[in-house]
Amino acid sequence: MEWDGLTDRDRYGDWYLKDRDRFSDLARDADWAGLFGALESNPQYVNLARPGNRSGFAPLHQAAWHGAGIAVVSRLIAHGAWRTQRTRDGRRPVDIARERGHTHLLELLEPVTVRQLPSPSDALEHHFHALLRERTGSCFDEIEHLLPPLSPLTEGLDVRVFFRVAGMMGGFHYRLHADIVHVHGSSRMDADNGDYYHVTPDNWTMLPYSPRPPHPWSLP
Repeated sequence: MEWDGLTDRDRYGDWYLKDRDRFSDLARDADWAGLFGALESNPQYVNLARPGNRSGFAPLHQAAWHGAGIAVVSRLIAHGAWRTQRTRDGRRPVDIARERGHTHLLELLEPVTVRQLPSPSDALEHHFHALLRERTGSCFDEIEHLLPPLSPLTEGLDVRVFFRVAGMMGGFHYRLHADIVHVHGSSRMDADNGDYYHVTPDNWTMLPYSPRPPHPWSLP
């Protein structure tokens, strides 16, 4: 999965921008057959809003707005669409469906917590964002990024997300294991494999080694 926090459309390459706009157009126009065809080639697009993130509407928000059929919404969720994802004004897909009167979708769109974030989760996210701000240097000062929420990590047993940072020539992979958010920051300019971090509700720590990730079936 990817989290795209870049807010400046001019920072995208032309080919990639056209491809992403085409994908967003499919969701906006409720062309579900075209959308699922695009996801076959680019499954990581499933939670991405239109480049620039003006509204923050990802495909699942669009499906909620249109009142798509249960089969369409179920298929988006099976592709990894996040029910906890919020638009720029703070609405989840279930909130949009409720506002639009699409009651047939409410139960399906209600977020399901498969894994709990360590408590307090707001402190955990605070330290996660503090890590991102410190380790990106001036990148966030020069280019506005929307920082990723941790709530999507609760939606599956082993959700893994990549947050690309413009100006860094790389970004951060992060995932939840036990009571720790594991973060791997890397850049194409690195001479090694990058840096590894642990984030807890108390703080974040840079590791002096590259940890071996546990197998998914060993997750608590």
